[in-house]
Amino acid sequence: MPLLPMLILLAATAPAPATAPVAPRAAIEATIRGTSQPLEVELLLRTPSEEWEELEHRSLPAETRTVRFEGLAAGVYQIHLRGPVATEQLGTKVVVGASDTRRIAIDVQPFTLTGRVTFGDTHLGQGGVQLRHRELRWRVLIGLDEQGTFRAPFWQRGGFSAEVRGPALPTSFSDTVEIEEGKPVAALSINVPDGRITGIVRDAKSGDPVAEVRVALQTTLADSEEHVTLTTGPDGKFDFAGTKYGKQTVRIYPPQHLEPEPVAFTIDDTQRLRELDIRLDAGRAVAITVIDRENDPVAKAQVFAVSEGKLRSRTTTDEDGRASVALPADDAATLFVVAEEGPFGMLRVPRETTKGRLPLYLPRSTSSLLIRAQTTTGGTMPPFSLLMRYNGELVPPEVAEELANVQGLQLMTGPESEAHLRNIPSGSYEFWPYSTEDEAESIVASADALLAPIQVNVKVGENRIAVKFVGKAR
Repeated sequence: MPLLPMLILLAATAPAPATAPVAPRAAIEATIRGTSQPLEVELLLRTPSEEWEELEHRSLPAETRTVRFEGLAAGVYQIHLRGPVATEQLGTKVVVGASDTRRIAIDVQPFTLTGRVTFGDTHLGQGGVQLRHRELRWRVLIGLDEQGTFRAPFWQRGGFSAEVRGPALPTSFSDTVEIEEGKPVAALSINVPDGRITGIVRDAKSGDPVAEVRVALQTTLADSEEHVTLTTGPDGKFDFAGTKYGKQTVRIYPPQHLEPEPVAFTIDDTQRLRELDIRLDAGRAVAITVIDRENDPVAKAQVFAVSEGKLRSRTTTDEDGRASVALPADDAATLFVVAEEGPFGMLRVPRETTKGRLPLYLPRSTSSLLIRAQTTTGGTMPPFSLLMRYNGELVPPEVAEELANVQGLQLMTGPESEAHLRNIPSGSYEFWPYSTEDEAESIVASADALLAPIQVNVKVGENRIAVKFVGKAR
């Protein structure tokens, strides 16, 4: 008798028979109207990253105006038409469910697109404008004549990103434009502002220009931010032309020097040109080799040097896992290493001059930490970020951002008031919650004297903590 319940249990827990996967059976059939030209037809699928991946490509002769795509899975598709002229393009979005057959009509309504590009209220001259549809992502480059004007046949209306290039512009200029419905001739007017930022990057000791330095410009506008990046040439020079009026922040990222403080200023009607002379401190160079858990060198690992809670330099290891890192000449520093695989690594470097190549071993064991935040009344908290200190060393927000980009480490709570830190080394962790960059800077400036409100000793494996905040439920 005792055998019967056991047999029933086994039957209940036995895996269900494997079933063959169902082949995709959806289809799209499109009839094209409004043009008798030969066409190139592309079928694209929207990916989870909001990009468009081409699945099929058909060439339609002038006498064929119907195209059918079969064997499709459920998803969001785009049928993209190309005419004989490069500017003759039209994308149509189609949503398809499982086993659906969608029959659609695509109406091509040709019109003429004209435009003029000015630079500081005078014509730009020769160059080009690249238009990219903001949702459908197809793009086309239109040439400019000597007067900075263009005229071309066009098929699609809507919102576009416009990127202007030309001999008069050391850097391209980006803007958004709208091609309105209903007019047989649509006209665009793009004015490249006359703000300009030029400069040269030199070694502070020798005065020699420094090449291969990444220079990043952040322009803060009333409701947005824009970012442009250049790399200095052999003469150490950089030139941002066509800069919009507003607050400007220039950041310098040298590969073999310490990073200087950002330079902030304003470009407006009273000061259209700003010239910068950037002097770089070489500090002291320390040679390292990054080694993984299998004692193999780690190539292309990001190395960050931190001193007194501030990021001082950054570099990347070569194919042999080697790098030379610039550290402050008279201060101790901490190196953080972010690789594509495995938890981040850390190494303290003393103030004294270090001879020889230092090995930096990435940790062997991996852990994870789930932080769940609640109010004392049991509600969820509004989203916030976390500033982290690991084994007594503060991790600057720039390093945390790289950890998020490379390893998916998210030091920010989501809709459920949870932050899940995966693939981290075991050790002592401290966290400060913050909501704005100003709050983060204030914490960094005084972290040595502050007791972190969240403290946890992370062990190998899964770790979970609950944090209570005083406040009302959301």
